[in-house]
Amino acid sequence: MLAYPLSLQTVLPEDYAESGAFASLLSRLRALGFAGVELNIADPLRHDVRAVRSFLGSYGLKLTMLATGLTARRAGLSLSHPDEGVRRASIEASFRLIDWVAGADTGLIIGFLKGGVASDPRSAQELFARSLAELAPRAESAGVNLHVEATNRYESSVANTLDEAAAFVEGTGSPRTRLLPDTFHMNIEEADPYAALERNRARFASLHLSDNNRLLPGLGALDFTRMSVFLRNIGYAGGLALEGNIRNDIESDLRASMDALAPLLGA
Repeated sequence: MLAYPLSLQTVLPEDYAESGAFASLLSRLRALGFAGVELNIADPLRHDVRAVRSFLGSYGLKLTMLATGLTARRAGLSLSHPDEGVRRASIEASFRLIDWVAGADTGLIIGFLKGGVASDPRSAQELFARSLAELAPRAESAGVNLHVEATNRYESSVANTLDEAAAFVEGTGSPRTRLLPDTFHMNIEEADPYAALERNRARFASLHLSDNNRLLPGLGALDFTRMSVFLRNIGYAGGLALEGNIRNDIESDLRASMDALAPLLGA
């Protein structure tokens, strides 16, 4: 058994129930000891979430997070957009996503959905704070955790460091709003990633593992053995999710990543 509940972030095929490749991936994940998946879905509302959960469950896996990056890109969503019409539409779309994942222990990731690089970063940050303040009550009533991901400055002007993301989280005053660290983004933005994690240890219960080259963890230069020691020292008891681009093919990359992460995962 792995030391932490482990998920993989991947894309839900439109024909997921008939996709042999997707079925093969899910079988492989379960054989490796994964507990769930984080799904990017082009348009979640085209799918019945109960059917998606049931399909994953048939492989012994949970839908742990809805990763909204693909949805936001396809629909042009931005919670910090200077055009009020776009921002309002993004809030309404986020309400629908919150409602879609409600009813089970599935979180909603707010990463690319925050908005991209802005010409006026201060204004973008203020607009995002206003948007998040509107989403938090809906998330509370739906029993859904919102995970504000700290992403690097080349992708967004909002919440680049863990401390910046934590300020937005604290600003809502809601226990349903959480921080989501990601080792790839931390490698760019944090002077001391471990100190940043230590300062914010009470604000996150999920951690994205991705290497410095945005491949799966263990396929680049980051020291995940040190991360293993750190997480054990702080008594971390949350989940981990692997995220990254594919170098060769998903199954061979997964095998290599799991081998490299064995000290962290207790595998």
